[in-house]
Amino acid sequence: MSKRTQPTCDDCYFRRAGLCALSPEVPCPTFRLHSRGSLVPPRQPRLVPRPLTGAFRAA
Repeated sequence: MSKRTQPTCDDCYFRRAGLCALSPEVPCPTFRLHSRGSLVPPRQPRLVPRPLTGAFRAA
């Protein structure tokens, strides 16, 4: 088993690019992992279709 380390501000794309104006010790809400010199978009949740109710069904 491998232990995952918690990301730090030094792992953030914005910090490495010199674009961060904050100085916290923990990642902020805008944290984006630095990956091969590019900005990785945040993961999007999977869309799950909801069943239609009687009022919205086609006639």
